[in-house]
Amino acid sequence: MDINEDRINRLRLGAITAIDGLWFLAVERKIGFEGAFELDLEVWKTYGIVQLKRLARMLDIPIEPGRPPDLVTINTLIDALCRVDGTECSWEMLDADSSVFRVHSCPWWDNLCASGRSELVNCEVVDNTIFRHWLEFVDPALGMEITHSIPRGDDHCEWTLRRRPA
Repeated sequence: MDINEDRINRLRLGAITAIDGLWFLAVERKIGFEGAFELDLEVWKTYGIVQLKRLARMLDIPIEPGRPPDLVTINTLIDALCRVDGTECSWEMLDADSSVFRVHSCPWWDNLCASGRSELVNCEVVDNTIFRHWLEFVDPALGMEITHSIPRGDDHCEWTLRRRPA
């Protein structure tokens, strides 16, 4: 038997979603769905900030208050953050201050569907809350609007990101 690096990486990806799901279910049993959902959002907001800081250090990208990176760099960071958990995404620039970010395949949505909880958890609320928090950490002038959503029946999720004028 060979447990090669590819298999280990697949186990790592599965471990992230498994730990999150198991943690959520344990908290839900103790304090109910609404309390668990609220805590889950806080955990994911913080997780993203920690990972963004790590990615920025790894890529030697300064993240400094009042001096946000350009939107290409921000999309690159968010793309890498999403790919850590196996999410397949892409992005394109519309102009210097706006872009489109797409999620083509989402292990979190797949797990919600497989567990029969896709109607219970409002995926858009989760994504919009944590995604907005992560973007505002990097650049408080960034706004976003969801335009496509897998839970609504689209074949991908999509957000338009725009830097608001100063």
